[in-house]
Amino acid sequence: MVNTILHPGSEASPAVSAHVSVPVLAATLASFATISFLLCMLLGFVAPEWGLHRTWLQFYLGLTGFDLQSLALGVVQSIVFGGYAGALIGTIFNAISRRFG
Repeated sequence: MVNTILHPGSEASPAVSAHVSVPVLAATLASFATISFLLCMLLGFVAPEWGLHRTWLQFYLGLTGFDLQSLALGVVQSIVFGGYAGALIGTIFNAISRRFG
């Protein structure tokens, strides 16, 4: 248990807006996208009849199959797109939190 002392009274605590570290969120989403891509490509290599890798082939530019060039290109795109999404989401969240939080 945490040692907490409760003080009854009418002291209003100052409102603290939530803040997200933009670089940490960008790195987290880039890592998530890269790991997800690699796992799906591995699954597509192990069980191609399931067809779960086809989504990656549709949304990632230049992927042709299970060759080394497609794998490297997919990893780079996962890092770029994940980092971009994390940076954008973090920036928007911090702006809204400062304004309305």
